[in-house]
This record gives sequence, C-alpha cells and structure tokens, in this order.
Amino acid sequence: MKILLFALMTMSLSSFANVPGLTIPNSHQVDRDGNVFRGRQPEKLVDELAHIGITDVIIFKNDVKGEVAKEITELNRLGIKPHHIPFRWKQYPSMQEACEQVIDALTVIRDVKKVNGKTFLHCTAGEDRTGTVMGLYRMLSENMTQAQVMSAEMCPRGFSDGNPNKPSTVTKAIEAELTPLFVTLAGKIQSGQWKLNSLPKSSCKNLVVAKTNLRCH
Repeated sequence: MKILLFALMTMSLSSFANVPGLTIPNSHQVDRDGNVFRGRQPEKLVDELAHIGITDVIIFKNDVKGEVAKEITELNRLGIKPHHIPFRWKQYPSMQEACEQVIDALTVIRDVKKVNGKTFLHCTAGEDRTGTVMGLYRMLSENMTQAQVMSAEMCPRGFSDGNPNKPSTVTKAIEAELTPLFVTLAGKIQSGQWKLNSLPKSSCKNLVVAKTNLRCH
C-alpha cells in the first residue's frame, strides 16, 4: 500500500485527464460553456478530439521533429481546422513576437467560441505554454485576477513548479522567460489595456518584461 501511495504522489500531473471522452493526458475543460479545452499533445489520440466535437485545434508549439506537420495532416483528415502558432517554450526570438503569438492564440479561441465552435489548445506537455494562454484567457473572459488563475488554472495543471516532477532545469527556464511574460501580459489585462474583444498587437511593440519571483510553491 505504501508503495502504491508513493507512486501516486510522484506521478506527473500530466497523467490525469478530466474530460469525458478524452484520454489525452492533462485534458481539461476551461470554460463553463464547454467550448474551450486544453491538454497535452494528442499524438496517437487525435481522433478523440473529433469524437467530442472539437472544431479547431491550436498547436501552440514549434515543430521539433515533424510532429506538428503530422498532426496537421491528421486534423485535416478529421475535418478539424488546425491553427499552428510556433510558440517556443524558451529562448524567444523576441518578447514582442512571443506577445503577438499569445494574442494570436487568444484571438482564435475568442473567434471560434463566437460561432459556437470548440477549441482544443495544446503545446507539448500541456502545462506551461498552454497554461499561460489559458490563464490569460480566463482573466479576459471571467474577470479573474492573476493570483486567481495561477491557483485555479495554471499551478494545479502543471505550470512551472506546479508539477513537482518537472526537472529543475525546465522550471528555471520557465521562470526566466515564460513566467515574466505571463506576468507582464496579465498586467495589461488588469490595467484594462487588453480586453477579450480588443487585443492590439501594437501593445506588444518593443515589449519589455520585468523580473518576477512568482512561483506556484
């Protein structure tokens, strides 16, 4: 029994999914209406997305080994519209470009929901890049604060050190670039500069992000 409990405690958060019909790891429904979903890269489970009525998939990651091109082919076969946004998990070409890519993802989610479509967004693990977009989306759509989305949407689903099994090298890289980007963009929402129906890319020009000590634990 002790061995089983230890195994459960040390299992990656990405092993769990709570969407009926999906076994894609770390899958979750984000909005109350059932139009926005998130999860890990579906790989061989991409057919499940069609089974629950997903109309659009945002692939929020750069193509590393041809996996994105393969997924796009599968999505097209299923009649699901792919949106590839090559957002890197570290070493951004520029913070301006990273900001603009986040806006691209938020815009797709917003526009698909307007026509009652269903969006599934994923990166690789469905934790950091995915968590950033979904945290910002909930701030925009539900008037949640940065602290609220960190505790309700991001950390419990593996953002940065929210996944206790994430290697420290990865966590440190997230803390160096992605977390400061999230905090900076969250500030634009809290100040009223960003609204769900107004996401100006001009606000990304020459973006400078401040250092932050924000952590899940």
